[in-house]
Amino acid sequence: MNKLGFLLLFILLFTTQINLFAEMTKYAGEFFKMGAGVRNFSMGRTGLTDSSSPAVAYWNSSLLLIQENRTFELMHSEEFHGLLKYDTISGSFGENHRIGFTLARIGVNDVPLTRLPKPEEPPGDDNKPYAYKHVNNSEYILYLGFARKLGNIPLGITPKLFYKDLAGTSAFGFGADIGTHLQANQYFTFGARVRDIIPTQIYWDNGTTEYVYPGLDLETQFHIFMPVIDKPLNIYINGEVNFEGMNRSATVNVGEISLDPHFGAELILHPMVSFFAGYDIENFTTGIGISYNQFLLNYAFEQNSGLDNSHRFSIGYRF
Repeated sequence: MNKLGFLLLFILLFTTQINLFAEMTKYAGEFFKMGAGVRNFSMGRTGLTDSSSPAVAYWNSSLLLIQENRTFELMHSEEFHGLLKYDTISGSFGENHRIGFTLARIGVNDVPLTRLPKPEEPPGDDNKPYAYKHVNNSEYILYLGFARKLGNIPLGITPKLFYKDLAGTSAFGFGADIGTHLQANQYFTFGARVRDIIPTQIYWDNGTTEYVYPGLDLETQFHIFMPVIDKPLNIYINGEVNFEGMNRSATVNVGEISLDPHFGAELILHPMVSFFAGYDIENFTTGIGISYNQFLLNYAFEQNSGLDNSHRFSIGYRF
């Protein structure tokens, strides 16, 4: 089987298997869609074909087979006026059999829990809620990326483990993503990832179990040279397909199937400086990457008029 035939079979098997799981929980897997890698944030949350990303374990583990350098990255961001904190550490190690990883923490600290002085009466001027306790809500996710060739076809699998602690109620779970890519030539790369191909299960300590819907991501990358300035430009076009009936929140939907677009671009002005831009569903993104010797510094900005603009920073080391 050639690579193109495998990709078509890969997508066909996915679209037929999603109907086998009827007890899925809508929006249960939203925290898996936070993304990773500052350069990928600044390019509209694209990354299925970006082998330069330190977070290939999150995006598409099959890219470990073509990754030129091992890179580690520490990222920090604060969202919604600093209420939500998102931190990751990503990287890869090994030579002949490289392994990737991303460890992420999502946290909301000092959340007040309130009570009424007179619980039997409605709130009012003489019955104002008061904070009797402050709690921290946090989620931890570990992605481990492995890649092998199936014949001449690159295949990556990413088992993921996570733990949640939400206001004293905890949960743990596990799942797996699978990805592949096709390099047609030096100018064109195609990538595909099935999220939660083994349906992710979330076990709460109160006895509730949730199941995350599978999802499908497709991406193409074009590598060209800008005229006049003769500088390399990478263009990423990504489609995020969900099967959760996101009728109002999705860009395009047909029945239970919805599609959200992501676009990204990387202009390499100098071996030490790259500029990024993108479109993340409804929000524009931009950023800059600076390298000096083996050290990396990245910054990403996302415009979000409905909530709050996001700023993300990272430091990295490449060897």
